[in-house]
Amino acid sequence: MRYPAFLPSRPILISLLAASFLSACASKQGPVRSMGEQTQKLSAVAHPMLAGAADSCIAKAMRQQLIMAMRFDAQASEQAARQRCAMEEKMSPRLVALNEILLAYGKLLVDTADGKLPSYKEQYKGLGDALAGLAQPGSGAPLLDASQLSVVMKLAQYMNTLATQRMQKASLRELLAHQEAITIVSNALKEYALRVHLPNLREEAREVDQLRGAVGAMSAAEPLAANYVGSHLYQERKLLARRQEAATAYAQAVDAMQQSLAGLATSVDSPQDPQWQAQVDAFAQRVAMLERQAALPSPSRW
Repeated sequence: MRYPAFLPSRPILISLLAASFLSACASKQGPVRSMGEQTQKLSAVAHPMLAGAADSCIAKAMRQQLIMAMRFDAQASEQAARQRCAMEEKMSPRLVALNEILLAYGKLLVDTADGKLPSYKEQYKGLGDALAGLAQPGSGAPLLDASQLSVVMKLAQYMNTLATQRMQKASLRELLAHQEAITIVSNALKEYALRVHLPNLREEAREVDQLRGAVGAMSAAEPLAANYVGSHLYQERKLLARRQEAATAYAQAVDAMQQSLAGLATSVDSPQDPQWQAQVDAFAQRVAMLERQAALPSPSRW
């Protein structure tokens, strides 16, 4: 069959039609991809907060000793700080493992929107034991009860199967079948941010204020040293205020993510639904705000 001169040849026409179809599909799934990308960003911003909990606790304890102790022994101070911060050292890697589930889920949403096979290689061996060891602040009761832990582990096993067996891309319906697990995971992380991390930052800010007062009282005897230490404490107080804002912004971003995911469940057949796109946009705005507030300079060295 001959095509009119103004039409491309058949192979080229087929290619153009295929490209047009794929482009339309990609456009249709754009909000889904955005949802996945923002979920990955949310996880990435949370990682330093979770991974650095023990180091932050140790640094805080050693700083207080450095300023207030008559004789400062760095090695002894560090050992004492590690004993004081033993719970943070135990919990930190477990919280990181929980956060990585969000990261992998976001990656799956992007892969699904783009029609790709999973490209990550996460393994979840030992995850159940790690998450079972998460405790609620204060009471020490398990952060995830047996039923919640089972729901989360089903999601982890599902993602692990996709990655290790190179199964075909997940459908949105399959991913949304695990919506409860993502809610459990994100609620646990938000609980940590609001009930552990934020109160710790507020306590640290009060301690810094007390240290600044103590240093000020020494200024007459040692003005140069007092000025030097006081300037460091001033900068750290500013950083602590920003970190408190970031912790609150993280909790708000988690709420926005959950709302977007719930909206996706009702818009799975129409991912370009304007109401759901507005939820995704609101989620992206929350994540962008969180990224700005979390982009802190490194603490000054003592």
